[in-house]
Amino acid sequence: MISLPVWISSLLFALIHSLFAAEWCKTLFYQYDMTPHRYRLLYSLFAVVLTSLWLFYIYQLPDTPLYQVKGWPSVLLLVIQLSGLWVVLLSLKSFDTALFLGIKPMTGGREPFHEYGIYHHIRHPMYSGFILILFASPVQSVNSLNLAIAVALYFLIGSRFEERRMLLMHPEYADYQKRVPAFVPWRALFRGPRGPQ
Repeated sequence: MISLPVWISSLLFALIHSLFAAEWCKTLFYQYDMTPHRYRLLYSLFAVVLTSLWLFYIYQLPDTPLYQVKGWPSVLLLVIQLSGLWVVLLSLKSFDTALFLGIKPMTGGREPFHEYGIYHHIRHPMYSGFILILFASPVQSVNSLNLAIAVALYFLIGSRFEERRMLLMHPEYADYQKRVPAFVPWRALFRGPRGPQ
């Protein structure tokens, strides 16, 4: 079942969120003497407010239960969700959160590129973690499943634009793309560790 209000609000959210992440929008703000790290902080605050309003709207919509997994399969799903949360936390641990949020200025005014921690095995661990959390929920409704699919699509499409931006700022990112999988750490899972981290 398709929930049109979820998809329309998700599309609106994606457009607004992406609009403020666009280079031309940043450049417009920079013309008014806003530094890159202050814009990043403003963007982070705006993203929190926008996401909160979007999710609040979705959870106010009429909904229909789809399924509820019980017994040991529900435990398995909860373990997958906890794994997803662990991946998100590992991704946050792998970079300077203050820099990411815009609390600290970026060196040279540009987004840094690093291959530390979990980023040594997967390019978009935060996206992967959230996708696991959303899809492995033992309780799903029409709205929650539509939301999970919409978020996953946004992450998949958004990652392409994010990587284009990284390639423009960091040409060495092209080699990283060839060596490290985007969402599933196949090489780490099937070939073992690749050396010191």
